[in-house]
Amino acid sequence: MVCLSSTIALLENIIFNCLNKNRILGRLFLIVTVLCYTLLILTDYFCIFNFQTTFNQDKLDILRETTPKETKEFLQTYLTFGIVSVGIICILLMHGILFFLSNIIANKKWTHNIFAITSAIGFITWGFMVFSYIKFHNGFTIPQYTSITRIAYSYQVSKQRLNDIKHLYTICDKIPVSQDFTDKPNVVVLIGESASIYHSGIFGYKYNTTPNLKRMEAEGNLIPFDNAVSVDDHTHGAMESVFSLDSLHIGFNSTPLFPAVYKNGTYTTHCYDNQYFVGGINFLSDPILSKLMFTTRNRKGYLYDEELIRSIKVSREPSLYIIHLMGQHYTYTQRYPSKWNNFQAKEYDKDRWNERQRTLIAQYDNATLYNDFVITSLINKFKDTNSILIYFSDHGEEVFELRDYNGHGNAALSPNLKYQIRVPLMIWMSNSYKRKHKDIYNKAVANKHTPIITDDVAHTILSIGGMQTAWYKPQRDFLNTKYNKRRHRIVLNTIDYDSYKPTKD
Repeated sequence: MVCLSSTIALLENIIFNCLNKNRILGRLFLIVTVLCYTLLILTDYFCIFNFQTTFNQDKLDILRETTPKETKEFLQTYLTFGIVSVGIICILLMHGILFFLSNIIANKKWTHNIFAITSAIGFITWGFMVFSYIKFHNGFTIPQYTSITRIAYSYQVSKQRLNDIKHLYTICDKIPVSQDFTDKPNVVVLIGESASIYHSGIFGYKYNTTPNLKRMEAEGNLIPFDNAVSVDDHTHGAMESVFSLDSLHIGFNSTPLFPAVYKNGTYTTHCYDNQYFVGGINFLSDPILSKLMFTTRNRKGYLYDEELIRSIKVSREPSLYIIHLMGQHYTYTQRYPSKWNNFQAKEYDKDRWNERQRTLIAQYDNATLYNDFVITSLINKFKDTNSILIYFSDHGEEVFELRDYNGHGNAALSPNLKYQIRVPLMIWMSNSYKRKHKDIYNKAVANKHTPIITDDVAHTILSIGGMQTAWYKPQRDFLNTKYNKRRHRIVLNTIDYDSYKPTKD
């Protein structure tokens, strides 16, 4: 890392000496360089302090896809007056120390020799990195030791993703599909956000955060699945795996997305998304790909998810509905109207959590209670139709179970990744669908405890609507008798969830 940084410093010094012939240009370059490095250092330490990792590709994805509303809520959650004050003091101290040391180092000849040696080693290392990248075409051959290399690699990944989207134009355009069901039921895919199975009453949480869902389960129309995990702890990675029929992103740019299969199968497809909109850099925001997947989609977001649900129009034609909620995404109090303040900090264990933690836990539980209302409101729109609904969250949420932390995005570094990786998953069937597809209902009940990964869920989504295509794999459909229950579930790119050993429970 020192050698790589030395080469960068040497290049900057050469540029500065060239520009300093014009004092204005030299000073401008110096100011810009100092500001950039200050920002990079602060960003890295902010990420390390809050997420136990430096600013990397995942964080860049979040930054590029975050809306102004989400940015405001993020800053409200993580930037307190104390943190800002400490940050300013650290900046002043850092620059003071660096200025002091630079004057000492500049007057010592032996430091020049050390700098020359480390720079030479750095150039050799850079050369090896370039050779490795040319040979293997893999950004991971570039050490992620400096902010500059991380940003350069992230930029390369972003370019690759744009190319992936362009490849999908052809793949999703014309897909051979046949319909296995004569009744052509509505299929509703409801995707939550940051929903924790450990704060869900229907999955055993001691507080009743899901009264409506528990009632529907008792009535026999709703089946909860208690052994589901997400492939990722970020929305972007989770959504790619859910929409694509590929496995673990191995062939993302050469495999259809499931909404395009439905649209090619003469279904009308409707997207109601409270996070992604046409015009962004995500595959869900690309205008051409959006038209290949959806017949219609909403053009604006809503403060609360109930408003999004209220805007949904139930079509008379057989339709696929994809609804993506804001769910329980932080800031939790922004997810529900004040009248849903049911849980209070005083109800939680004072010996285990401090006042701030108990307040945030109560707010999260209130958001979960409100989410129960939102899901029920959507179900009520379809209860008198021939419809099936599948609900799952993009990823989970850690809420002070093991440490002084709430949020997601660093599951691999958590004492136990299950809080961010396990997700609630449920299937609801209307009486009409349940009557016409009794076999699917029976299979759902029989597989309540089956190991599931959301990377496979697209295949189940095809089967519950009767879609037949060569891309469908029965061994990845958890409602099919050929489903491979023994296949280990790989999460966060490389971690085998089924053999994972946490450091804390």
